Amino acid sequence: MISLAARLSSLLISVAILVVGHGLQLALLPIRADALGWSDLQIGLTGSSYFAGLLFGCLTIPHLVRRVGHIRVFTVLTAITTAALLGIGLLDSILGWIILRLLIGWSIAGLYLVIESWLNEEVDNRRRGSLVSLYTVTVLLAMAIGQLLLNTASPSSFEIVIIAAMFIVIAAIPVGLTPVIQPDPIPKATFSPFAVLHTSRVAAVASFASGIVTGCYYGLGPLYAKLMALDIFSISVVMASGVIGGAVFLWPVGRLSDRVDRRVVILMSMVGAIAACVLTFIVSVDYLPFLFFLFGGCVMPIYALSLAHAADNVDHSFLEVGTGILIMNAMGAIVGPTIASLFMQFLGAPAFFGFCGGILLLGAAAVAILIRQHAARRPHFAPFEMATTAAAQGAVEFDPRSESKHETDNDDF
Repeated sequence: MISLAARLSSLLISVAILVVGHGLQLALLPIRADALGWSDLQIGLTGSSYFAGLLFGCLTIPHLVRRVGHIRVFTVLTAITTAALLGIGLLDSILGWIILRLLIGWSIAGLYLVIESWLNEEVDNRRRGSLVSLYTVTVLLAMAIGQLLLNTASPSSFEIVIIAAMFIVIAAIPVGLTPVIQPDPIPKATFSPFAVLHTSRVAAVASFASGIVTGCYYGLGPLYAKLMALDIFSISVVMASGVIGGAVFLWPVGRLSDRVDRRVVILMSMVGAIAACVLTFIVSVDYLPFLFFLFGGCVMPIYALSLAHAADNVDHSFLEVGTGILIMNAMGAIVGPTIASLFMQFLGAPAFFGFCGGILLLGAAAVAILIRQHAARRPHFAPFEMATTAAAQGAVEFDPRSESKHETDNDDF
């Protein structure tokens, strides 16, 4: 494992630097928009445009990589992301922000995809699981560090925008100088919503619900914390707490799902997140770091659990179904911030967790009904693999299951 990490260190260092800047801009932009006096709905729209860009990037970037290669695409996308972020720092136009955040989302999706597909080509199936774990931990820790860097300057200043942009553009250096040979072109994955629903309705419902909630977390979480009268340091701490919670819970929750019905673990995760939402209405704001930790720890594994459950039932290449689960998650992330911002605008900041809890309650009810209607009849075939919604919009083919084939039994929904 050490020799593998050393050989791929340039790629892992690039993604770590990239995600630090990415995490900082995710925490920064909602607060900066609020400082401009924009309404909750306008801030929600900018968040939705970012996730729309992520989805668009998943569908279009592979074509660019096939044309000019991984290194050129990565270099160009870091330049585009940096320019768009600096443009946001200069503008106070809502339309300009929507366009530039769409562009940032598109570029970030491509950057994740280039790194993940490249790493995927560098290992065989025997070692891919270890690399996925190392990559996931790297992404989550870097994301948490990025959230904490919110303290380095005032959110309304241009300096902090420059700091985020510097991290993103510097990420191109290790990739540009890497001795690792570029891999083959990224394969084009097709997507059929009917294939996803036929494979696993639980996975489809859970990934869509988790997409809504995680979209709200990254798109509106900093705004919620600010409206709850937290200072910048406290905002960065609560946002980082949610990411760290996801990192801490991801592995044990996944391993639990290898031993019991994965659908039940998905349901338990949703119930745990609902409990965290309810507690925000009861306890003091002093406990928000703990509640964000619990909320992130319960919500963030749901996407990976959905992928694993879909892999249990797939009867053909996992890449198509995995892409479908990814798109369901991204669609949820697109609509979530806009709808949640409407609730917050009319009902106040507490509506943030009220909306997230309501979505999770509906999702949990749907999962419980599906579990009752379709009993599990066989053991799992595909072991759980770590994945995170922070990097979900990158490349599903990085998942070790993408090259495996499984038998199917569609009674296990």
